[in-house]
Amino acid sequence: MNFLTFPKTLLILIALSFNTVAYAQSMTEEQNIRGVILAYGKAMNASDTNSVVALYAHDGVFMPSKEPTATGLEQIRAAYAHEFKVIDLDVKIVFDEVLRDGDIAYVRSRSEGQLTLLATGKVVPTEAYRAFFVLKKIDRKWKIARFMFNFSR
Repeated sequence: MNFLTFPKTLLILIALSFNTVAYAQSMTEEQNIRGVILAYGKAMNASDTNSVVALYAHDGVFMPSKEPTATGLEQIRAAYAHEFKVIDLDVKIVFDEVLRDGDIAYVRSRSEGQLTLLATGKVVPTEAYRAFFVLKKIDRKWKIARFMFNFSR
């Protein structure tokens, strides 16, 4: 064996292992980010205010379509409690984009399913629903820092 090629081979293997570790960490972070959004969807489908609020950062901001902005956990709790008196959801979250830059992540998604207007019983499909989340990592956990949604029609 040529002893000059051994160090080169070793360096290549070390470089590849660092890339593999970085890639695995990146994929794990993306899975964790997606997990927060999926937990949000599950809590929304269950009309579970406490579980929704637990996913937010303490200084989180919720900007619902056609409703006032809710800032901080107390206002966010009140906003979702109101939402769950008005609608019932049965949706699946579809991810359109997940981007991460350090301890900040951006998620663009939409929902497939339906919502029921509780006052009338009217069922409305949600394919026009679009959502945008900004998450931040706090104490090694991803939390929703900002969230807004709208309907494309």
